Amino acid sequence: MEKIVGVKVPELGILNGRDCIFIDSVTHNDSGNLEFKGDINGSLAEINKNNNLIPYILTFHRVIAYFSCELDTYENIGMYNHSDYTDFNIVENSKWLSTILIREDFDKSIYKHYQLFTYDYVYNIIAESFDICYDMYN
Repeated sequence: MEKIVGVKVPELGILNGRDCIFIDSVTHNDSGNLEFKGDINGSLAEINKNNNLIPYILTFHRVIAYFSCELDTYENIGMYNHSDYTDFNIVENSKWLSTILIREDFDKSIYKHYQLFTYDYVYNIIAESFDICYDMYN
């Protein structure tokens, strides 16, 4: 059975709230990385950063699949209700990851199913790992 677990983001902890993660751009490069740039509302982070908007770059590495969907549509088709989960999650025992057909030379066990909720969109990403960097003092 799937279990959705919030990701503790370094220096910020769990991110929660529809106005928490804003995206300015999404880029998928030839190296298989998926990069999100935008701002995090620091007041909605577990480790509160007042009302500061924190610029970030969130990069998923060795992405083999991803899709996005408008938030209300995502909830209406019965995927997940955003209010039940945090804004950045790992889907443990993911049905999607367990059934996806990938190349035989890929080790499926190294991949994770990530879920990113923003104000308007939901992203589901199958990747090996992620990292995030931000300027806490900007």
